[in-house]
Formats: sequence, structure tokens, C-alpha cells
Amino acid sequence: MAITFISHSSAKTEEDQANADSVRTELMKRLPDFGWEVRVDDHLTPGMAWRSVLYTWMADCDAAVVLVNRDGLESSWLKREVNILLWRQSMGSRLVIVPVLLSGLSPRELRRSEISHLADLQCVVQDDMTGEDVVDRILRRLGRLGTCADTSAMRSMTAKIEHCLDGVTDRFTLRSMAHELGAEGDWRFPTAEEERRHIAHQCLAPVPVLKVPSAVNEVEFFLALDRLDKLISLLLPTWIDPVAVRLLLPGDGQVVATLAGRRTDTAKQHIQRASCASGRYRAEAVSLVAGEAQEAEHMEACRAAVRALLWSDDENDLPLEGHVLFLVIDPSGTDLGAVGKLVHALLERFSWLNIVILTDQADPLSLGPQAARTLHIPLQPGAERQAVRADKALSDIRAQHTGRGKGQ
Repeated sequence: MAITFISHSSAKTEEDQANADSVRTELMKRLPDFGWEVRVDDHLTPGMAWRSVLYTWMADCDAAVVLVNRDGLESSWLKREVNILLWRQSMGSRLVIVPVLLSGLSPRELRRSEISHLADLQCVVQDDMTGEDVVDRILRRLGRLGTCADTSAMRSMTAKIEHCLDGVTDRFTLRSMAHELGAEGDWRFPTAEEERRHIAHQCLAPVPVLKVPSAVNEVEFFLALDRLDKLISLLLPTWIDPVAVRLLLPGDGQVVATLAGRRTDTAKQHIQRASCASGRYRAEAVSLVAGEAQEAEHMEACRAAVRALLWSDDENDLPLEGHVLFLVIDPSGTDLGAVGKLVHALLERFSWLNIVILTDQADPLSLGPQAARTLHIPLQPGAERQAVRADKALSDIRAQHTGRGKGQ
């Protein structure tokens, strides 16, 4: 049976809340008749780790109905649910999202809100329709999908984290790790398997980067070296908010982005985070070192990186089926105007290539005409520096682990 997740938020007025409840209740009653299993927070039992459960539902559902009222436009949790669902779609999931604008909310208000990307999808607008009429429209959209064979990339990432932790069977150790990662509340699961799953789903949300080394330190003793390495590579990018970088996923077009950082590793971590650590998303970095024939030298350096991305000596080849390739450009003091011209030439030459340009604190508009086609990703002050510190601390944990002879 396919799964439908119902996303909603509370309303301030009794009338709006009653309307939302009527639509939700009708959905819960009628969706099973069309082959859908319903997941909604009404089903949560006391004592459940609700954040972990909701992340699991969002990662695994085949469809999502998002009930939005005017108050919901200001709900931080609804915003997070919407962005996680859109993140999944951006990664090529066949997830069906049906936005429902409940009575009193107009499409114009949605487009001006922080969840405006929902307006890019066909919405069901309630206006004066009853709850039953709204559900009729939703059911016509969803139909009888039955079982939808769609392996969620988010579920794949959490499964990898669970696999890395498979050797840790002590629930108290796992609970300590979850606490170090910032788990809220005193959640106690009856099995180690559930503790590992809780940790994995915590990582769908941003994890403060300086918490990662202490979290890894809790479990490294129990891990073989290969699993420790994999766990570190999966956890380090979790300092990046995934909903802020999901637009790095190109879909059917090319992505050109500027990143307010100075390290190529930072750009690669953003790509890894956006793609849920998918091996199909790969990146090569190039530094634009100045020389006598700067323009030709920069182009040749980029073409060499392209050949490395293609695993081919012939740059006329196309990427392997399903692979998404990024070139990370570090200007290294080169004028951004010249970088903009280089990027334009690369995009014309390689129609499949995605590009991330490191700008540090420079104004992305300095790229010239290319700036109009560019997505800009800001960084919080000091975030990159803290990520470097965490990386060094994790390297030290690994070195100590190796020195003790484990995993050899």
C-alpha cells in the first residue's frame, strides 16, 4: 500500500481550525479506500520521538498533502516539512505533492510567503468548497497509485548512517551520541536498532557542526575503521541546512551557483548535503592560477577537470547515465568578471555541466551578465571556520583510532 503524509499546522481561530480538521478527517477516512495508507501526526502516541517519526514519514511517503491556512504561512515547522518534501522532489523522487489552500488563503498570499515554492505546483484552492469537495479534488489528483516503487534518497542516506552504526549495540552509548548531536528530550527506545534509526533521522535536520566530533567520539571505539570513515563523511556535511541547498539539484537544467566561502571542500560538502550523499553526484575542483595567458590557461584547467569528471580522455563524451557532475571554481584572486566570462564559455561548451563558484565575501554581481543566471548560497559568519575545526577534530579521532590498532 502506498503512503500519504498529511502536513498541516494549527490555526488561531476556531472556525479555521474546524475547517482544517474537517478536511484532514475526511482525508483520513477516504484515502484508504483508494489504496493509500495515511500518516499524520494524529497517529503519534504519547512518548514517541515525534521529530524522528515525522522525518521518517517524510522520507518514505509516496505522496504528501499539504494543508495550508493563513496562520500556516508563519509556521516554522510547516516550512521545514514543505522544504524537505520539495528537497525530495528535487532529487528526482516520484513523490506527489498536493498543496491545499484552505478557506481564506489565496494563491497570491502563498506566492509572497516563505513557502512560495509550493505555488509552483498546481494547488487545490478551497474558497467556498466544503471539506468533502476539497477531498474529492485531492483524490482525483492522487488517484489509485497503489504501491509506488520509489527508493527515497533521504531514506538511502539514513540507512547508510544506520549501517555505519550497526556495530554499536549498547543503547546507552547510542543515547549519548543522540544527545551530543542535539536530540531534544529524554527519548529512550527499547532497542538499539531504534536508537540508531533515531540518530540517522536527526541528521536530516541541521546538526551544529561543533557537536559532530563529540558525537563520533561516543561511538568510535565500537566501529571498524571503514565504518568510522564512512560515518565521518556522512556526518560532517550535516551542519549545512538541506532546505537551503536543495536548489543545487539541477533537475532538467544546469545549475550555476555562487557560494560565499573560500574552501573547495565547503562546496563539495554542500553538493553532498543537497544530494543526500548520493554517489551519482560528483565534483572536481579547479583553482584559477594567474599566468601570462590567463584566459587560455583557465579554460584548459577547467577542461582537464571536466575530463576527470567524465572518467574519460575525451571531453566530448557525456556523463554516465544518471550521474550529475559539478565543477567547483576557486577564483584564487582572479577578477570575478573574468570568471563570469569563463563560466559562460563552459556552459556553452558543456550543456550538462553544473558549476559552483567560490566568492568568499565578494559581491556575486561582479560576475557580470552571468550573475543574472546564478543562484547565490550565503554562509553564516564563521560557519566555514567552524567546519574546518570540526574536520580537524574528526581527523584526530580517526588518527587515535588507527593508533590503537582497531579496524586493521
